[in-house]
Amino acid sequence: MAAVAPRRAGARGFTLIELLVVIVLAGILLSIVTISVTPDDRQELAREAQRVGQLFALAADEARIRQQPIYWEADLGGYRFVTLVAGERQLISGDDLLRERAWRQPLRALALVPAGAEEARQTLLAPGAPPLRVAIAREWIQTPLRLELATDSAQVAIEFDERGRGTVHPR
Repeated sequence: MAAVAPRRAGARGFTLIELLVVIVLAGILLSIVTISVTPDDRQELAREAQRVGQLFALAADEARIRQQPIYWEADLGGYRFVTLVAGERQLISGDDLLRERAWRQPLRALALVPAGAEEARQTLLAPGAPPLRVAIAREWIQTPLRLELATDSAQVAIEFDERGRGTVHPR
């Protein structure tokens, strides 16, 4: 019978199987973290559309306070809120929320669709085109409309109801 060498008390370690299990688990966790940190284009555009909807509601409140209409102007590069003072277009200043903004992702298309219509009244497809212009009235009842935003990889629509509240719908 062969003698088995006794194990030393201080010689402990990990087996190859245990090391492989740890490496596989670390890889799975790393991939989950990477996926959750990487921004999704659709989610990013939906968040931007949500922000526009909230700013419309804020602009409607501001129009009622000022007792003059406010206009939302947008092109493929960004958007801004303006008002008319003595017939002259003027950016709203002194309000950090209604300031001029650039889109977080460049838009490929921007369309304005009136309530009940199937086709857009106005669509921007090229940089340099005249901006879309939406009047935000000072009345409590607004004209319903739909804004459609599209990037190279995502599309969303913002449906505005009579109260001027926007609801975002992925397309």
